[in-house]
Amino acid sequence: MDTQQVSKTFFKGLIAIIPLALTLYLLVWLAGAAEYALGNIFKLFFPDRWYFKGLGFVLGLVVIYFFGKFLNSRFFRRVFNAFEDLVIQVPVVKSIYTAIRDFTALFSSEQKGKFEQVVLVDVPYGGQQIGFITVSHPDDIKPFMPNNTIAVFLPFSYQMGGNTIILPKDSVKEIDMTIEDALRFIATAGVVGNIPAKEQ
Repeated sequence: MDTQQVSKTFFKGLIAIIPLALTLYLLVWLAGAAEYALGNIFKLFFPDRWYFKGLGFVLGLVVIYFFGKFLNSRFFRRVFNAFEDLVIQVPVVKSIYTAIRDFTALFSSEQKGKFEQVVLVDVPYGGQQIGFITVSHPDDIKPFMPNNTIAVFLPFSYQMGGNTIILPKDSVKEIDMTIEDALRFIATAGVVGNIPAKEQ
């Protein structure tokens, strides 16, 4: 068999299996971390005979669910925001935490609801960039935004964060793409294969 063909087939398999392997590794690591941390906490308050392997992971799922439920409470949200304000006072922690928080927020259902439309924006160095309209309605216009302008968020590829720019409404072009497809396209710099058009 041709050596070049063998190498091509090998790297094709490698590229396909790396995302799967890393995803499984991350899930196993998260499950192990939850099992170790919450399992030990459980043992502090209850007899060892009540503990079984995997209980920490199950408790982790329960804690995450109820944490999300508690965030719907105005009081708990204020407590969480106060704690978050303390966390971001630490210089190094602030950079790491805010970057991760902002990146994960892009894929949350709440954040997607704030994106109104996928658009193309002309960039100074030539070409166009995909962005998301975040402010366009007159009632949402901020005091510093002139009339007939919109706010567009431009995420980075393979990075956390992005830029928000204010543009005239007629300077952007709406494109027929869902928010999910656009986010996936941007996050991978377009290396996602064919993206279906948004259903009308």
